[in-house]
Parts: sequence; structure tokens; C-alpha cells
Amino acid sequence: MQLIRFQHFGRWVCLALSLYIPNQDAAGARPYVEEARTPHRFRLLRPAERSPDLQLEHARDLREDQKINRATRQYRALVRYWPHKPEAPAAQKELGDLYLDQGKMTKAFDTYQALFDSYAGLFPHEEVLEKQLSIATNLMDRRKGQFFIFPGFEAPERVLPMLEKILENGPRWERAPDAQWTIGRIYERTMQYEMAVFAYDRFLARYPRSERLADATAGKARALYQLAREAPNDADAAETAVVTLAMFIVDFPDHEEADTLRGYLSELQEQRARIAFNKADYYDRIARDPKAALTAYELFVEQFPTSTWTEQARERINELTSHMENGS
Repeated sequence: MQLIRFQHFGRWVCLALSLYIPNQDAAGARPYVEEARTPHRFRLLRPAERSPDLQLEHARDLREDQKINRATRQYRALVRYWPHKPEAPAAQKELGDLYLDQGKMTKAFDTYQALFDSYAGLFPHEEVLEKQLSIATNLMDRRKGQFFIFPGFEAPERVLPMLEKILENGPRWERAPDAQWTIGRIYERTMQYEMAVFAYDRFLARYPRSERLADATAGKARALYQLAREAPNDADAAETAVVTLAMFIVDFPDHEEADTLRGYLSELQEQRARIAFNKADYYDRIARDPKAALTAYELFVEQFPTSTWTEQARERINELTSHMENGS
């Protein structure tokens, strides 16, 4: 009985709805169309003016009046609504300047980068490159994680992508060598010596007439020296570093780092001498091969006539020669 009553009730509900819902097929009826709505996050980016020139003037007035947040929104609105108008790159650059004035370094760099990505040739390239390099240099020396008495820590490697972008933006820019040299220095500071050598080699290949040529050569020599120290038994690493250090001292004897690098050269010469002496000593004491040992000692004395082990090698040469002549 309850089921029958529920069915009757449902019929009455359907009849009532049919009287209030308009017939979509009826003549003159308006079909339902879903209207597109502006996402909430873009409502604040509507331009205040009806043309890009007036909009740019409006944004500039807001900036001059120190209404920074409103100026930021109006610059962004101009670029968003009129991206292909001549005012757009000007607004994009001034937006980057605004972020830079606020100390928002990363945001400013990215805003300037959008100029190279979308408006090449429509803005002062060298001025923007200079600002990008200034941002990267500033961030390179800025500590992260500073909190009350804690000084934080350096993280210069975070600006490497910025410097690479700068080189892409202006490969022939007069300060491009500075950017490439800075990449090498960052790898040195973070003890990534193989990458430092690569970065300095790229500098030497691209900018052989740069004023930083001596600095880059010194950087490469320093990095090779560190690699040789990390592998004290690697004769090839030591020899590569020695050659680079020696060439630097010959080419740039008056450089401010020349004396330091002479010390590195002397140290590595001793390292190479030790490796060579150990090789001769191995033939002598371990392998017990007098002929091979004698040859190795003689070569050692010829290559390293003033080393710590030279006198010991000469004594051993005399002993081996005497034993061999006596047939013992």
C-alpha cells in the first residue's frame, strides 16, 4: 500500500515540474548556453584603460605614486591583454625593474628573461643583460638560510642556470667573458674541479683575447692542481697540472697569483717525483728486477735531478750497477 502511494506522489511531482520547466523546443525559447567566466586569479589583471598606450601611462603613474602593488598588476595586465603591441615589451621591462627595486631578484631575472624569449629586438638588450648579470652576481654571494644568529650558508651554484641564460642571450656581449669566467669560479668554490676545468677551457676557446685570459688560465691551473691532489698516485693528472702551471708562469710571470702557482708547481713536481721513485723502488724491492729497476732509477734522476729522492736514487744506481758488473 505504501509503495502505491509513493508512485502516485512521484507522478504528481513530475507533473508539477513539467508545468514550470520551459520547453526547449518551443518557438522563441532560448537554448541554454554556459557562459565562459574569467578565472578568479585573472580578475585582478584586468587593464584599467582601454588602450595599451593609456594603460602603460597609467601603470607608470601608479609606480611614480609608490602604489607598487597596483602598478605591478597593471603592468602585468598590459602584457597579458596586449602581448603583441609595442607597449608590451616596455611594460615587461619596467615590471622587471619594479621587482628589482623591491629586491625580488629571482622574479626580476625571470621577468627580464621573458623579454629575450618573446620580444627579442624590441628592448635595450645590453641594459637588460647588465641587470641580469648584476642579479646573478648578487645572488651568488648572498647566503641562504639566514636566521637570527645563524649566518646561513653559501650556495653560489644556484645562479649557474642564470649565467648560462645570460650567455645564450648575449654570446657576443662585451661582458659575456665575465659570465663564463664566473661559472668557472663557482665550480671552483663548490669543489667541482672537473666542471671548473671544462668551464675555463670553454672560456679560453671562446674569448682568447679577453682581458680575463690570465685569470681564466690561472683558474684552470688551480682546478687541475686540486684534481692532482685528489689523486696523489695518478701520474697523468699530476703531469697535466704541471704542464698547465708551467705554461701559466711562462705566459703570465707578473700575475698576482704567479707566486702561489709556482708553489703549486713545486709541490706537484715533488708528487711526480715520488710517483716515479716509487715505480723504480717497486721494480727494485718488490719485483726484484734489477735491470728494470736500474732503468727506472736512471730515468728518475734524469727527470728529477733536484728532488728529495734523487740522492737516494743515485746511490741505488751505483749499487745495482756494481752488483750487475760483478755478476751477483
